[in-house]
Amino acid sequence: MPTYGFISLCALAVAVVLIRRYARIEGLDPKATTEAIVLTIAVGFFGARLFEAAINWDRYFGRPGGLKLLLFSTGVFLGGLITAIPFCVYWFRHIGLPVLQGLDILALTGGVAEGGGRWGCFFSGCCFGTPTVRPWGVTFPEIARRMHAGLPAVPIHPTQIYMSLNSLVILGILLLLYRKKRFHGRIIAVYVLLYAVTRFFIEFVRGDADRGFVFGSRLSTSQFLGLLLALAAVLAYLALDRRHRRSGAPDWRPA
Repeated sequence: MPTYGFISLCALAVAVVLIRRYARIEGLDPKATTEAIVLTIAVGFFGARLFEAAINWDRYFGRPGGLKLLLFSTGVFLGGLITAIPFCVYWFRHIGLPVLQGLDILALTGGVAEGGGRWGCFFSGCCFGTPTVRPWGVTFPEIARRMHAGLPAVPIHPTQIYMSLNSLVILGILLLLYRKKRFHGRIIAVYVLLYAVTRFFIEFVRGDADRGFVFGSRLSTSQFLGLLLALAAVLAYLALDRRHRRSGAPDWRPA
């Protein structure tokens, strides 16, 4: 099994454990919640590849064998997030489970998916960084350079590891915040905001040009999407907090 696929399966297994645990904490049916969020994760993976195809259309559809590359691509994580959140809202409503509580649990799986999945990117050589003289710079072997055009033969920033560690730190923050989340929807709003902001700065040391750019290459696609998501997260947090205060309901506490 390819390394990326093996790591993804391990991340999914950890995510399922977290989903079941926090479903019980939220007072939800663990089985129904797990099935709904695993389905949401699958839709998110599909959305990530749709965004990847849209950004690099010629690469995947303008040459022979391009579609095969798309099937084995890692996709655009922010694109998967943008796809997963609306689907989660729709599906939780469809099966009669509380939407905001489902989104809060989904946020935890985002930290696991990125935290583990980026190691698959590291071993395959994609999502690489710019050249660096820092002692932690890494040089990828020839086979990785053949797979990913533009990957230099000099030490570069291991941006895959940066993104993995960043997501694991965010996951830790969310787990701590969960004990004092006060109102439903707070965890997903904080997750999206933290991830969007930190990803914006990590993008400055990314070196792979095929991730796409906007505004005359001033911003990468992920930076642009991150700005939109950060704004949406702030507005959502303020709206949910205001609604909670006006309702007069007691702060939520874990079961």
